[in-house]
Amino acid sequence: MSIFHALEITLNIMTTGSRYLLRSMRPKAAALKVLEFPHRANLLNPMEDIRMKTKHHTYRSRMHFFLFVLAALTLLAIAGGAHAQTQIIPIDEPPGGETPPNCERIIKADVVALDQAIVYNRLGTINPNGMIYALKKDVVAINAANGLVAGNVKVRADKRPRPLVLRMNIGDCLQVNFTNLLSPTPRSSNNPPSDDQPATRTAGVHVIGMELLNIGSDGSNVGVNPPSLVAPNGTAVYTFTASKEGNNLMYSTATTTGGEGDGGTLAEGLFGSVNVEPRGAEWYRSQLTAAEMTAATIGTSAKGQPLLDYNKFKMLDAGNNIVASDLNAIITGPNRGRFPAGTYRPNATSPDRDQPFREFTVIYHDEIQTVQAFPQFNDPQLKHTLKSVADKFAINYGTGGVGAEILANRLGVGPMFNCTECKFEEFFLSSWAIGDPAQIVDIPANTTANGQLILGRKATKVLYPDDPSNVHHSYLGDHVKMRVVHAGPKEHHIHHLHAHQWLQTPDDDNSTYLDSQALGPGYAFTTEISHGGSGNRNQALGDSIFHCHFYPHFAEGMWELWRVHDVFENGTVLNANGIPVAGARALPDGEIIAGTPTPAIVPLPTIAMALM
Repeated sequence: MSIFHALEITLNIMTTGSRYLLRSMRPKAAALKVLEFPHRANLLNPMEDIRMKTKHHTYRSRMHFFLFVLAALTLLAIAGGAHAQTQIIPIDEPPGGETPPNCERIIKADVVALDQAIVYNRLGTINPNGMIYALKKDVVAINAANGLVAGNVKVRADKRPRPLVLRMNIGDCLQVNFTNLLSPTPRSSNNPPSDDQPATRTAGVHVIGMELLNIGSDGSNVGVNPPSLVAPNGTAVYTFTASKEGNNLMYSTATTTGGEGDGGTLAEGLFGSVNVEPRGAEWYRSQLTAAEMTAATIGTSAKGQPLLDYNKFKMLDAGNNIVASDLNAIITGPNRGRFPAGTYRPNATSPDRDQPFREFTVIYHDEIQTVQAFPQFNDPQLKHTLKSVADKFAINYGTGGVGAEILANRLGVGPMFNCTECKFEEFFLSSWAIGDPAQIVDIPANTTANGQLILGRKATKVLYPDDPSNVHHSYLGDHVKMRVVHAGPKEHHIHHLHAHQWLQTPDDDNSTYLDSQALGPGYAFTTEISHGGSGNRNQALGDSIFHCHFYPHFAEGMWELWRVHDVFENGTVLNANGIPVAGARALPDGEIIAGTPTPAIVPLPTIAMALM
């Protein structure tokens, strides 16, 4: 055993999981597992395990600890034969064909990385050369004759490009079967450098805070560890375990820099979240189209409410393959019921925490690579003024900066084209004036003909009726958890939610009562909404905005809405062209005459359904 391996083992034993592993002193980053300790501290990525539970130590205390460790190391070096008392095995060589240890079940996800244009809003802000993750089942070949090969895939037409969300339960192992389908050469357009892709084309899956089955699951190329990134058309298998509920940033470590805060592939959109649910949880889709809700309706109650077949909403098939990666989900206990008594500790603001809950995944990301909706952002006389209100900050691939919205009004395009009273700040966060945030339409507001902007109405429908905007939906009284994560490469943000609050640590009756919480790059946390969840203490209906509380950030687009409904929403009925039929329950819109769709919202099991 080398003296450096002895140091790693000694530190692990003496601190029972401390992350002071002094990896910079080791000439070889071997992946080891100390069998005597069932907690198995994460030796591969030591700093990541302290993401939410960091204990702050002073420099002086670390120095004392370091001196103590050096003394112990000296004893180990003298007693060289003592290594036989602790058995070490490489964890990058698991037994072939066997179920990994401590896995109650293996959840499988077939994931690809691909080049995908990301349209950020209906005004026309776009990254034509975005890079995203998706389930393999959700992509199709651009040229069918060539098949699903690198550079020849896109997200299927009825699926909105969104950050990928994978789910697993405490006790599960998540097996990600990854294929790199990025183009072998970087894509570029006529507007460099704002939408140029990084030159590096390798990619992988790395999840901050997750425990690895083996070093090959790290999704990295670090030191002398075996590289676990793959080139275009290459494949890899990454396996993660989880012991605590929460959410974790997923991204590719292949290209994380490339300029001042631009973040490499992070700024292009190559990220997602792994959400860990309670042990024994079941996951169901939360938002559907009207047609999907109708297909799942098997009868009607005496009060006229639909009887639903929840099996049609499952996000996991019988073979434990993830088949839906929606941002939002319904999380229940076994058999669509409550979680076993005592799963959660009650507190005064949330006395019943064992009920099913609705989960919203909220991924903040900054420094987004975009082509702005209007050329005025590049005008020599205006670009300085407009720089601070451009679409540069986003949530879940959606943005709504004040600059493009004001320009659209002045130019006479988009849903605000005919709004004479729309002046500045008073309208840019209002769905009445601009439509719901981050809608995607068939004809964007910045569409031109013969080089000239087409004025007035253009769009005839909003796309993706199950996920039409950056609005999260629930019914009054629904228990709600927000899984908040920062996927941006640079800025810090303040997640601020109106009309609702949460406890920073809901297991502690003395915890701080919050409506704002800070997060930096790579950070993640869960907000479990207090006082009955949706509507909170005041039973507030309608829209509650949440956003980064730094004004320049939400002025540049970093905001979403949470809409609380008090009647059952079975979805807006559409015709064959995707336009709301006459008399359908649709939202009024300043541009689209037929209105815009509301998704069908699946009720939470075990509680009373909303009125019809």
